[in-house]
Amino acid sequence: MIALHHLNKTYEGDGRQVIALRDINLQIETGEVFGIIGRSGAGKSTLLRTLNLLERPDQGQVLIDGQDATCLDTAGLRVLRRQVGMVFQHFNLLNHRSVANNIRFPLELAGALSKTAINTRVDELLELVGLHAQREQYPSQLSGGQKQRVGIARALANHPKLLLCDEATSALDPQTTQSILQLLLDINRRLGLTIVLITHEMAVVRAICDRVAVIEGGQIVERGPVADVFLHPQHEATRNMVAEDGHAATLDLAGKLGNVSGTLLRLTFVDATTYEPVIAQIGQALAAPMSILQGSVGRIKDRPYGQLIVGFNGDAELAKRAFEERGVRCDVVTV
Repeated sequence: MIALHHLNKTYEGDGRQVIALRDINLQIETGEVFGIIGRSGAGKSTLLRTLNLLERPDQGQVLIDGQDATCLDTAGLRVLRRQVGMVFQHFNLLNHRSVANNIRFPLELAGALSKTAINTRVDELLELVGLHAQREQYPSQLSGGQKQRVGIARALANHPKLLLCDEATSALDPQTTQSILQLLLDINRRLGLTIVLITHEMAVVRAICDRVAVIEGGQIVERGPVADVFLHPQHEATRNMVAEDGHAATLDLAGKLGNVSGTLLRLTFVDATTYEPVIAQIGQALAAPMSILQGSVGRIKDRPYGQLIVGFNGDAELAKRAFEERGVRCDVVTV
């Protein structure tokens, strides 16, 4: 769906240059939920806005479904942007319009449908986002979650191929965040819609993304399936965000576990092995019990996972082979 080739973007102001994007190369597949995560100022918003040319790169190509968006004239960009919906952090609703009329607005601008067809489409979208009862209410009468549902419905009005989410849950409380993420996931599955979202929250990436790219200083420093990046981060920026998230067994153990005898092993379980008594079985087989010192169990999108730090008094290499034969990744941790 999306291919970015050698994107560069520099801003100038106050007599200095700020490099926002450095040689970005990225591919996003049709129908996937792709996350771009980074801290404030890392360049993620600029990167997202290049996908519909709200920000034009200084260099490079932006291919959307095979079409180079950087070569389009104004009329061509208008056509492209009807195929790319956008959901904003602060909703950007029209306060003088009702819920139904906010959703109707992009359809009226497009001018391609009759009034009857527009009304039918608005009804479909209200049903999709669960706001049929609020159709005549105004933004001031809605909760934050309801406002974002209106924003999502509006972004879907013209049957886009691609949905861009710019920190779509950052202004919401945790419970509402989960409901909005579930709605986005349902839309992705029901409509086969490609979704690209930016966030600074690892929990958002864990909840709905298939793959993720980590951006730092305007560069993509790590990318891959969410389970790989989350459970085995390679770059320091990624490791820091995973540690702050608190849902993976951290490698920064110095001074936290006290005096532990033996070897520390970091065990990573994914999918079916998460539910199996592998630790007990291998400990019994090797006649060397293991002590669970730290860890977590959870889900990455639909995939169960577990990650534990255990203390082991025995042959570490023998244990490593035994775990990996059972489909469990085992790393020796150096404190």
